[in-house]
Amino acid sequence: MIEFNFNTMGEEIIITLKTTMTQIGTFHKMVAVIYSLDWDILSGDIRTVEEQGEQYSYDIIKLKKEGKKHPVELGLLMDTVFSNKSKLDEVIKSLNIQKVEPKKFFMGRKELIFEDDQEKQATVFYIEADNGKGLLYYVTKVLMDYKIDIKEAKIQTDPNTQTVMDTFYLTDEKGGLFGNLPIAEEIREQILKPLR
Repeated sequence: MIEFNFNTMGEEIIITLKTTMTQIGTFHKMVAVIYSLDWDILSGDIRTVEEQGEQYSYDIIKLKKEGKKHPVELGLLMDTVFSNKSKLDEVIKSLNIQKVEPKKFFMGRKELIFEDDQEKQATVFYIEADNGKGLLYYVTKVLMDYKIDIKEAKIQTDPNTQTVMDTFYLTDEKGGLFGNLPIAEEIREQILKPLR
């Protein structure tokens, strides 16, 4: 099941997406589609919600529209991506994904902090970096590769400094916290690897 809606406000588009797909990599799929259309994610509220005993991914994202792509095309691509028949690798190959240059995100200020939050039963991952198209695609790909589940996320970009200040609420593939485990440092190192 997928519900997709959008509102256009000048050069900005607010999209809402609700889907029963909540497995590891769901958010990365969505970001891959947005990145393939060459749109920039300005902010977002990513949540996993439960209704009548079923879990849903419910996301609200503000995009900066560039080029002549129409939001309807985004909706059609989302429908394809979230089809149970579509394998992620096949979908990604079919998209026009430009190569990401991660160095540009981390040349200035960079903070990548992992901390366990017992109350939320999640590992909080805070990232502060320079804004640029492809940052979320790059970071969510690393998280997916490590089988990390994104339960919630707050995506923010400071319009004055163009600094990204994103907070992710994560669990490992078994639903556990990992902020104090070696895997947190491995993920951090993998994200910053291009700087070496």
